[in-house]
Amino acid sequence: MRIGLFIPTWRRDYDRVQSAIWIRALQMVEPLRALGHDVSVNNPLRRYDVAIYHRGMLRKSVTVVRMLRHIADRVYWDTCVDYFDRHEAADDEHVSSSRAIASIVDGVCVPTAGIAESARRYNSNVFIMTDPVDLQHFAVVKRAINWDNPVFGWSGVAVKAPPLDAYADLLDGRTRIIAEKPPALSFRYEFERWHHAGFPDALRRCDIAFLPRTLDSTYTINNSSFKALVFAVLGIPIVANRLPSYQAMAEFYDGIVFLDDFGGDARAALAALRQRSLDSARVRQAYDRYTWAEKLTDWCRG
Repeated sequence: MRIGLFIPTWRRDYDRVQSAIWIRALQMVEPLRALGHDVSVNNPLRRYDVAIYHRGMLRKSVTVVRMLRHIADRVYWDTCVDYFDRHEAADDEHVSSSRAIASIVDGVCVPTAGIAESARRYNSNVFIMTDPVDLQHFAVVKRAINWDNPVFGWSGVAVKAPPLDAYADLLDGRTRIIAEKPPALSFRYEFERWHHAGFPDALRRCDIAFLPRTLDSTYTINNSSFKALVFAVLGIPIVANRLPSYQAMAEFYDGIVFLDDFGGDARAALAALRQRSLDSARVRQAYDRYTWAEKLTDWCRG
């Protein structure tokens, strides 16, 4: 099958593109080719069986999708966020463009059940592909956890770090933040700048992932599992809030507890976490990018 992946940038460097672009597009090229498919990225001068447009939720994105109709038998849209309604991250252009794209493609691919529910208002053919993981990159599982004096870890975009402040007394002086820039927080922490090549090593320098979130909008509630997943596939225990995608991941990884179950009491959550298995075998298999490449192409064939 001839597959064209179209992303809203000409860059291929994982350190210089949005995370969703390398997670859901660029890192999928290798497993798709391993299945025997002829895969191109951002090449409009070919004819395709399938074209998949990634992310873009702007008026110009609608134009690109309409153009893809002229070079592909089937056109799909992969969107990683719920921009089908207004919220703190989505303006009128995001909403109108998302609805328009969903209504003109042959199907919509999303990472979570919540986004799928929103997308189905505009397209009946919706496929849930969880954010996949490259097991060759996240290859070495952490074996020793310092439970008595742990280094807490958090990774993400700096602007999303403020929920950590609610636990400043626990995290002060014993936390590693992995982000594109140091976030403004009220407690002392060690900062490590995110880059793809060193990401697994940075995560393994943490003992416990601490991932609080405020679940106050569809944008947050419907986020993918990737922030927690990268810790899980390395066998690192996780304390988090109960995002639906994290709850789904917990079916394959026992080493996660939810602050919600302990009234927000982090120390009680940590005590319970010590009793959990950190076997990462099932979660690694369930979220393997090669597994999802096969599922994605089965869906694209219709």
